[in-house]
Order: sequence, then structure tokens, then C-alpha cells
Amino acid sequence: MALSPLVWIAVGVACLGFEIIAPGFVIFWFGIGALLTSAVIFIGLIGSDNATAQWLFFFISSLVCLLAWHFYFKKYFKGSGDAEERDPTLNELRGRVVKAVMPDVPGEVELFTPYHGIKRWQAEAAEIIEEGSEIFVIEAKGIRLLVAKKN
Repeated sequence: MALSPLVWIAVGVACLGFEIIAPGFVIFWFGIGALLTSAVIFIGLIGSDNATAQWLFFFISSLVCLLAWHFYFKKYFKGSGDAEERDPTLNELRGRVVKAVMPDVPGEVELFTPYHGIKRWQAEAAEIIEEGSEIFVIEAKGIRLLVAKKN
């Protein structure tokens, strides 16, 4: 089924909007692919009645954008990871482990002092920290905390 350029714009905007709800920076590129498809149909490079060419262009352009981001452009948008650039607000907060935290297996901690009204957080650690152990926050990694066992 061939789509008009306006429908492709709507699909593109919907994909871009859905990226806000389900972040992962994958759906975004399908939104860009839909917008590019709309532009190509609008300028006449693909006929508005040629469904196969539209869908083929959509999938190829989305895939090219996704791969270009993943293998080339992504490195230009990463922060350096220096401590000065991190948000130190949660650092040194204390709490206890509610669900055991292990390397490569996130657990759950409850902070003694809520941060933005939130007491329970997902947490990671470089060591095994058993349930009930006291912890302190080393840094925030997105919505997860990197924690260490309090000595």
C-alpha cells in the first residue's frame, strides 16, 4: 500500500515521539527514515503510487541512519566521563540493600534520605553486596546508582 508524503510525515513524527516514551535511540532512526521517505516522494524521486519503492527506501534509509549512528556518529556525542561532568548530587548518600547487588546483576537499594521523593533505586556494584548491608552511593549512572559497601 503506497502512502502519501503526509502519512509518512505522520509516521515519522509518531516514531520520534514514541522514542520519548520508549528510549533506546533505535525508533528515532525509523522516524528519520519515514521523514526522508516523505521528502523523496514529495520531490518526485519515488512515485506516490509505488508502494514497493516507498517501503524499500524507508527500511534502507532507516537502517543506514541507524548503522551510521551506531558505528560512526555515536562516538562524537559521548561525554568524556570525567568526574567534573557527572552529577554529584547523589554521591555519598547512604542507604541499605533491599535486593542483593552483584557485579553485572543489578540489585535494589533504599536510601536513608529520599532523593526527589524516591527512596528505592536500582543499583550496581563492583562487588557482591548482600541484602541488608549498608551502602553509600559512588555515582549515578542514568537511573541506576553505582554503590559500594560501607566499611
